[in-house]
Amino acid sequence: MFMEEEVIVYLRAGFLIVMLPVMAVVLFLMLKFKRMGYGWFLIHLVLFSIGALWWIRLLETRAFTSSIYNSLMIAMIGMLWLISMIFFVKGLFSLGNKGARV
Repeated sequence: MFMEEEVIVYLRAGFLIVMLPVMAVVLFLMLKFKRMGYGWFLIHLVLFSIGALWWIRLLETRAFTSSIYNSLMIAMIGMLWLISMIFFVKGLFSLGNKGARV
């Protein structure tokens, strides 16, 4: 499926417009409350954002690259997502425990 050239630019810009303020809020909360759980969420958001931007890049270049490269890239993005979700769960457990401090 082909897309208009501008769609990828809008997708990337829209993603960054949403994710950068969210990361800023999490960073602010981490500094304000000094809870490591927010740090785990921040790591999750950074890794998730890298994976999402790689996915957008794959959408942009998939017609010009080999299917083996595309498959390996999808596998790497999946592994990055898995690691980011581990940090997400670690953050949930950390914030759920009242004794967890930085």
